Amino acid sequence: MKIKRYLDKDMRHVLRRVREDQGPEAVILSNRRVDEGIEVIAAVDYDEALVRHAIGDSVSEQQPINGDVLASLAQDDAHTIVEDSEPAVLAADLLTRPAENESSLSDMRSEMSSLRSLLETQLGGLVWKDQSERYPVRAQMLRNLSQLGVAPDVANRVIDRLPPENDPRNTWNAPLSMLAQMLPVKGSNILDDGGTIALIGPTGVGKTTTIAKIAARYAMKNWANDIALVSADSFRIGAKEHLQAFANIIGCEVYPSSNYDELQQTLEQLRDKKLVLIDTEGRSQRDRDLCSSLAAYGQAQDRVRFLLTLSAATQETVLDEVVREFSRVPLDGCVVTKIDEAGQLGCVMSALIRHDVPAAWFSDGQRVPEDLHAAAHKKLWLVNEAVTCLESSQPRLNERMMAEAFSTVGAAHA
Repeated sequence: MKIKRYLDKDMRHVLRRVREDQGPEAVILSNRRVDEGIEVIAAVDYDEALVRHAIGDSVSEQQPINGDVLASLAQDDAHTIVEDSEPAVLAADLLTRPAENESSLSDMRSEMSSLRSLLETQLGGLVWKDQSERYPVRAQMLRNLSQLGVAPDVANRVIDRLPPENDPRNTWNAPLSMLAQMLPVKGSNILDDGGTIALIGPTGVGKTTTIAKIAARYAMKNWANDIALVSADSFRIGAKEHLQAFANIIGCEVYPSSNYDELQQTLEQLRDKKLVLIDTEGRSQRDRDLCSSLAAYGQAQDRVRFLLTLSAATQETVLDEVVREFSRVPLDGCVVTKIDEAGQLGCVMSALIRHDVPAAWFSDGQRVPEDLHAAAHKKLWLVNEAVTCLESSQPRLNERMMAEAFSTVGAAHA
């Protein structure tokens, strides 16, 4: 059985493409509505026994598995895909029955939804198996990137940029090199030109320690009295004292600032300082007051550059949420912290690539200032660290997980 995915703006155009490409013997295995339009999975050389085995005996006991039934199970709007599809007609007819049949209709909808979910899961496995057999090198590259924690959409973007080749010996080096190339980084001129920098981000991501590292690096090349640290964190107990402890070691001063007006006055007072680093309060990306807090900081964007602080030990979905919410202020870039604590570094690399947020610094420990690295010179180092993490984290990966992640996208390469 040869499976292929089709995507078009509506069902009429999709079916026309199926007929033109696979002929009248094509069987519609599933369809669903997606953001781009209608997605259909179709097959030729249809093997009924294979699909029966894939979806299990529970389905085969209820009704024969044929093209019409598969099509009707996958309907979004209770309209037929293949003419004379009896189950779809019955479903549409039930919609016009009296209200006393609503319970039966609800049960039927629930059962059809369960069957559809089961069918799509099993078909996803068939699609991934088919793609793995037809493109084994690509499939192995996807497995390797997935072990690093690279998201499916980013993994496909990485491999799509590689030249077509079928050398099984290059399933690691080629995608890793491309991943490093795609990482957005920026050459930080803070240590040379100074400026006013505010580190923003959620609680506990290492903003205060990172500020101490940047200040210490600057003091090694310049004068400590050219540096000023501003504590704008009025929420965390001991925040100013924590920053003051670092300032005492570096030899610079700390200036408190509890609100936006006070921050403006403090910045005016520190105009003669070559480097001003602002330690902002940590807030959850779901904090109701985050918008107003960021809006206040945004008023100072003509004088302040904002660096988002991201912990590499954070889940991918949380990283996406953090970047979206904190992008309410114009970000000059980001600092990736806690690289030494992460189980998979692919998550943070995926977030940087997906949102195109350039990294200015990488941090992998608590030592001040040794564990701070300019990102522009450490792209390959970060990718190598991601590979090193595999030895400790030993991520669990199987073909079912790969099918769930890549079956839909992978079918597009048929």
